[in-house]
Amino acid sequence: MKISDFIKQVNTTKDTIRHYEELDLVKPKWINGMRNYSLKDINDFHAIKEMQLIGFTLKDVQEIFNLKRTDGCGSEKLIQGLLNSLEQELESVLKEEQELQHKKNKITKMMLELNQLM
Repeated sequence: MKISDFIKQVNTTKDTIRHYEELDLVKPKWINGMRNYSLKDINDFHAIKEMQLIGFTLKDVQEIFNLKRTDGCGSEKLIQGLLNSLEQELESVLKEEQELQHKKNKITKMMLELNQLM
């Protein structure tokens, strides 16, 4: 499919697609001097977006995609790399959660103190 169809299919912009191509995250085939996007490209795009939603950077995604290309989709190295990345992201989320809980507790305490003054 042409880029215009691909953009509609994944609901993004041409600039985003070109950026992902520059990073080797989306790799359309070239047919008669034109890019041709496939179902694999759609799936890769959705995988990128899903990884970004859980906090992965594009650099993280690049590393994962490179492992996938060199070692295969179900390789132990790829799975271990994903597990390591997910563990790091989970640690980060847990830390943020603790900080938010602490902030929530402070706000609640302050509100109670202010309510007592009324």
